[in-house]
Amino acid sequence: MPARTAGGVAAAGHNGGVTEQPSAEQARRGRPRTAGTDEAILAATLELAGQVGFGGMSMDVVAERAGVAKATIYRRWSSKETLVLAALRSVIGPLDNVDLGSVRADLEAFLADLGTRMKTGKMSEVLPHLIDVAVHDEQLRCSLDDYVAHRRRPLIAILERGIARGELRPDVDVEFVVDVLSGPMIYRKLFTGGDVSAEFTGRLIDLVLAGLQR
Repeated sequence: MPARTAGGVAAAGHNGGVTEQPSAEQARRGRPRTAGTDEAILAATLELAGQVGFGGMSMDVVAERAGVAKATIYRRWSSKETLVLAALRSVIGPLDNVDLGSVRADLEAFLADLGTRMKTGKMSEVLPHLIDVAVHDEQLRCSLDDYVAHRRRPLIAILERGIARGELRPDVDVEFVVDVLSGPMIYRKLFTGGDVSAEFTGRLIDLVLAGLQR
């Protein structure tokens, strides 16, 4: 009868020797991730999303393009939605923490950059579907919440500096103002199809600051 060792089960080998078999815990660990596998999967996801759109994507084709097994993808991401969100996060650089010396200048620069990203990026194309699925998928909901919270931080910093400089009232509800500034841009992009132009963001800033300044 084979003897047990700390790491697993020892089995009789050739010539009466003993070879150690992997334990159940070791077997569950599987092989370590291959360097570059994640990058290949995310790149294939973005390429396919750009060609056929979110609805036309399949995990089978993503796996084929990335040169991996479909099971390899599912070990990392539980669904197509979480994979697409991860792919988008991998290529969307952080929004700059703008500090030009005044709250108006900071907002103008920040919203101009955000407007450009909304025109050229893929997030606005898949965001409605991600939101719809996230209502019933707690894991995706948490990932999407983390993504949104991360994107709000630079705008929060701009408003907090405006309060510290005395440009904005000390009782300003910063989180609420972030919603007020972001909401019209998202609505215009997703629902009306209007251009998120410098003229549009300038008028938005004028309207918001009129109620916030001392």
